[in-house]
Amino acid sequence: MRMTKIDLMSCLLSRDHHSFKKFYQDYEMFMFRTGYQVTGCRTTTEKLVLMVVRNIWDQPSVISRSSDRFISVILQKLMVNHT
Repeated sequence: MRMTKIDLMSCLLSRDHHSFKKFYQDYEMFMFRTGYQVTGCRTTTEKLVLMVVRNIWDQPSVISRSSDRFISVILQKLMVNHT
């Protein structure tokens, strides 16, 4: 089962590497597909995914301040906004 927004925020605030890795594994393909639709380039998409994931880890507020309820929607917006 995928994380909820509350689960992800808890993971980020507690700096739980194990749970964050699970989050990454759960959403890696989703982020890649989303990014590839925007960039059309595999290499650029891989860099974009890593940039978004680092941004989430370094600045959990990008998740908490979003009014969206679902992580997938938040991630889509982050992927598009970083291009």
